[in-house]
Amino acid sequence: MTETQAEPSKKKRTRLSPQEREHRIINGAIEIVSERGFSFSTRELAAHLGISQSLLYRYFSTKEEIIDKIYDRVYMGRWNPEWDEILVDRSRSMQDRLETYLSDYARVVLQKDWVRIFLLSAFDEPVISQRYIAMLQRRIFEPILAEQLQAMGLEEPKDPNDRAMAMELIWSFHSSFFYLGVRQWVFKVPPSVEVDQYVAARVGSFLAGFSKFLESACAR
Repeated sequence: MTETQAEPSKKKRTRLSPQEREHRIINGAIEIVSERGFSFSTRELAAHLGISQSLLYRYFSTKEEIIDKIYDRVYMGRWNPEWDEILVDRSRSMQDRLETYLSDYARVVLQKDWVRIFLLSAFDEPVISQRYIAMLQRRIFEPILAEQLQAMGLEEPKDPNDRAMAMELIWSFHSSFFYLGVRQWVFKVPPSVEVDQYVAARVGSFLAGFSKFLESACAR
């Protein structure tokens, strides 16, 4: 190189704050997990992010810490605390409460990363699906049963099997909205109707059958 030739310009690297770096790492982890599942190594994640493994370890010392952050970001970060309040608002009918909650909930569920990470975690790292299901039972399924019984003026079923069946009916009803996301992001067959229309029809059908079951169960 002659004295008159300029040195090649060096591309300046953007210095990220620790918060922004962590945010990008988790975003990259969500990308790789939603496509491949949880059977990735920290080395593979670092390569996907274009950073060194040592830099990755400065933010997350274990893969489990990354999984916890994914759960917090994708599931807890999208949880609307107003849902809990809507379900126990006795100034509204159960039909109205469930429609309001589920119309909003379905929009959260019908997202690619939400659906695919939930399913893939069940095969590789079931801790995410298990934690989320336990939360649903506590914060959604139990209140639905209690509020429907209250709306009908009934006490809890005396037979434990009847109560277990009631919970299974709620679970299958609730999971039907998740299945819309499975169709869209796994089977590539998106819903053919508006989500709000589906919610209204599904809630009405569920409450009709569920009410009959509770009347019979509580009479025994």
